[in-house]
Amino acid sequence: MKKDQNATENKIINKKKNNPLRFFLSVIIILGLGYVIFNYVPFVAKYDHYVIVSGSMEPVIMTGDVVIIDTSVTAEEIEIGQIIAFHADINEDGTDEIVVHYFHSVTEVDGETIYNTKPEVSDNLDPWDLTADDIVGIHVLTISKIGPLLLFFESTIGKIVLVVDIGIIYLLMEMFSTSNKNKKEKNEMNLENPEDKK
Repeated sequence: MKKDQNATENKIINKKKNNPLRFFLSVIIILGLGYVIFNYVPFVAKYDHYVIVSGSMEPVIMTGDVVIIDTSVTAEEIEIGQIIAFHADINEDGTDEIVVHYFHSVTEVDGETIYNTKPEVSDNLDPWDLTADDIVGIHVLTISKIGPLLLFFESTIGKIVLVVDIGIIYLLMEMFSTSNKNKKEKNEMNLENPEDKK
């Protein structure tokens, strides 16, 4: 009888030890699956997202919005008037950044096809001469106002906060589970010993 009780206690202890490992393994698997789906599943992987950090497309796309871009579209498939994402050296420092503006027109310069764009806030064309290689894709969706949150969680401190939050969620779940288990055990004891209630 005592051996059976000790064996049961050992099983409970081992289960408690495995709970944190099982939880964090589950989190890692979920994050890993999400990474694979968003980067390697063709239908999903063709989409990319960017946070809008300027007001050049307001009020159509606001600062802080997140835009979803279909990167599978070629430059030849883009229609005039569509919103597109493209690479441009906006600060003239040799570093390209992603810009989201309207596709305005196509011109030929020395036998090369040049794509012209413009912002929402002005009728003037952008100063950049874009080639097909500069085009990232076309805009398909805008998600309002989540950009700052997304940028935060992509930062180092944001990732730390995310890990801490996962740990807190685990502790809360454990506390809730333990509380429920204690209540269940107490109820079972009361059922086994009804005389104690008298």
